[in-house]
Amino acid sequence: MTATVYRRRVQFAARLVAPVFAIAAASASWSCTTVDPGPNFVVPDEQFDADFFFCRVEPELLVAKKCGPGEPGDNNNCHFNSSAVSGMALAPHPAIDCADGHPTNRAQIGAGSAAQGNLQAASLVMSRDYTTAPIYLRPTGQNHPRAIFPKDDPVVDVIRQWAQK
Repeated sequence: MTATVYRRRVQFAARLVAPVFAIAAASASWSCTTVDPGPNFVVPDEQFDADFFFCRVEPELLVAKKCGPGEPGDNNNCHFNSSAVSGMALAPHPAIDCADGHPTNRAQIGAGSAAQGNLQAASLVMSRDYTTAPIYLRPTGQNHPRAIFPKDDPVVDVIRQWAQK
């Protein structure tokens, strides 16, 4: 008497699963460990605390130190005149209403607003290491038409705090 063997039919695709996984595992071990970023590599912008900027940096640094309009003898060659500055062009706008370190009216700082533009401009010249940031270096007299404040000015602590947020 002959023994009867019963086999279950296995779908064609199911029979390929094991070999595909084996090939994928093998190719992963052969893959590169670095990626060429290409010719248009861009380091993403740092994101600094916007509320801290609107409630502390802008009023205590940009407004109080007159970075936008400058002093009377500056002949409108400060940051409100984008053709006079090589970086950090600013726009005048009403003061941002803040409470407990946060803007109280988000409409004042919405997309496309002058306040939002000032945040973006200032963020471009800011760094986590504030001592290397142009927003600190230039107004303390390095590569700037004149010194705006000394390195021991209390506003430096505001810049330092913003770098940490």
